[in-house]
Amino acid sequence: MSLPRRHRPHHRKPTITLEYHTESCEVWLPDPDAPITVTDFGDAAALAFGIMDLPIDHEVLVLLDEHRAITAMLIDPPPPVGCGIGWCDGPGLEVPFSQTISIVVVPELHEEPPCVNDVLGYQSLRRLHMLQGLLLLDVILVDGERVQSIAIATDPDCAWFDTTPPAA
Repeated sequence: MSLPRRHRPHHRKPTITLEYHTESCEVWLPDPDAPITVTDFGDAAALAFGIMDLPIDHEVLVLLDEHRAITAMLIDPPPPVGCGIGWCDGPGLEVPFSQTISIVVVPELHEEPPCVNDVLGYQSLRRLHMLQGLLLLDVILVDGERVQSIAIATDPDCAWFDTTPPAA
């Protein structure tokens, strides 16, 4: 399956480094003249497949504004940054964001529902983001061939079920 061009982050685009204490991660910034918007789960799934082209080991934290346009993507953020992103500042985080998606690369996905640890992790991360005034839209697992939304599988109030589109 070929992904639409607007959902494929260009890994050749330079990234900047965000440092947090002794750890760091790369921050990918979208072209401000060609915004990438994640309006529904289909867009999020396409983005999850598209990030497989980036040099990631485990996770990409996607930051979105109130219109769900991507403001930045953190590649393999250290846990304190991934959990406390709303309290962080630094290069690449100057553009306001209010929503996040965590895309986690896993070795293999199966047809079963998410495991207990994935559900508890999603719920904990969602609460942490709420404390920071952020909405965690989803934790999406991807193995290169399949995607799995923890929000859709476990949260009856997940944002993907909201029929009102993000503010324009």
